[in-house]
Amino acid sequence: MAPVRPEIPEKATDEAKEKLLADFSALEKSYESQFSAYRLWLDEDARAGSILAASMEDQFAAEIVDFDRSHQMWSFLRDRYEPTGQSAYFAAIRQEQLLCHGDLTVDELYTQLSAIWRQIDSLRHPLSPSTCEFCQGQQSDIELQRTYVLLTRLRDEYEPLRAQLLARHPFVSLIDALAAVRNEEIRLRSAGLLPSVKKKAQFRSQTRPASQTPPVSQPSGSASAGASQRSSTDPVTQEMLMLLRRLAASSSSGTASVATLPAGSPGSAAASQSSTQGPADGKDNKDK
Repeated sequence: MAPVRPEIPEKATDEAKEKLLADFSALEKSYESQFSAYRLWLDEDARAGSILAASMEDQFAAEIVDFDRSHQMWSFLRDRYEPTGQSAYFAAIRQEQLLCHGDLTVDELYTQLSAIWRQIDSLRHPLSPSTCEFCQGQQSDIELQRTYVLLTRLRDEYEPLRAQLLARHPFVSLIDALAAVRNEEIRLRSAGLLPSVKKKAQFRSQTRPASQTPPVSQPSGSASAGASQRSSTDPVTQEMLMLLRRLAASSSSGTASVATLPAGSPGSAAASQSSTQGPADGKDNKDK
């Protein structure tokens, strides 16, 4: 509310009048400052609401256009569309059910299962096994269930070990089951009974970076250049390469001189005469 100018009594002294006017001036300046900040906040809030409505689809934006403030829009959207703990819990359970061994190693499978189990534990009611006897039994049931999940997610190569562990009484703990499965993985890998692991290794070798691929055979020119680079510190090799370059240069110059002989030169006439006489001589020899 804007400050109201005070009424100055008629019998007030000059000092009292000045004090009232000074207080009113201070209140007026404070009000103007706060009102400017409030107008600025209104503009920013309206801008935030328009951005929020424009970034949504029409069916969702139609639900919030009647609100005056952006925080009212946020509160309405949060209450209606924010995922609850129950939906996140069901999503984690679904993720646990869909996870399979596949090409994963045992450690990778257990790491992914542990991440899902931690999420489930954070969404369910906390247990206190150290102080509650009922919680101890519930914790044992949870560990039994997770051991069963780990064993049933394994590939078919682990079927003998899985049947052995599931039939054990008392039921094996999660840590003991994980250790047994790791040992079985090492045994199967050493015996070559994990084809999926081999395929995975082959795939990694095929898709390794280009810097790790073996060098491809190059033409003679590029090969000699590469050899000269690799043996740049060997003087004997440098001398041999220099002789090879000279021979290549002389042979190329001779070829070029032969190719550029004029048509009326003796060399060209002799070449044409030998070419014309060759079939005739061959025919005479055949008649003889």
